Amino acid sequence: MKVLIIAGGEKPSSELLKSEIKECDLLIAADRGAESYLENGFTPDYALGDFDSIGEEYKDILNKIKVEKFNPEKDNTDTEIAFFKAVELGATEITFLGVTGTRLDHVMANLGLLREALERGIEAYIIDNNNKIYLKNKGTTLKKEFGDYISFQAFGSPVNNFSIKGSKYELYNHKLLIGDSLCVSNEFIDEYIDISFEKGEVLVIYSRD
Repeated sequence: MKVLIIAGGEKPSSELLKSEIKECDLLIAADRGAESYLENGFTPDYALGDFDSIGEEYKDILNKIKVEKFNPEKDNTDTEIAFFKAVELGATEITFLGVTGTRLDHVMANLGLLREALERGIEAYIIDNNNKIYLKNKGTTLKKEFGDYISFQAFGSPVNNFSIKGSKYELYNHKLLIGDSLCVSNEFIDEYIDISFEKGEVLVIYSRD
């Protein structure tokens, strides 16, 4: 089951939101992410959070759907609560919108949800108007699908023998680290790029200006 989670970070464009909704079976709002659904004429199947920042004009609508409210002083972020609801409901693929933006602390926590998903065998993607991000723990073939640039970062421990084939800038047996500038802003020269590495976790970041 494909699940879309929209949180209260940078709002996705209407075009992006509508494109992702077409592909999903279940819609979940994390707190103020409900506004993104409602502003575009969609009603989430579930809305979760403390709703301390949602507009008053939307609160009556939320009362008509499945809402789970939480105390603002809690151990989990609203996005994390929404993630675990998706897991509980049987998600096999999760797309996150509205999880990037000005709060870098939340962005880092949301990247951690990619690992939570990977450990459960769930495909997970963070997408905003300029980026698509996911996490891999083994080599794979990547398709040109979003933007002009593709970058790679180690997520956690160093990644040994990281190689990129078929890209504008190929790389072989590199020790990939967090913050490694060598693997920023690579480009496709054809439809596909192959990456391989020994072990670890690699953030794959598609970007466009």
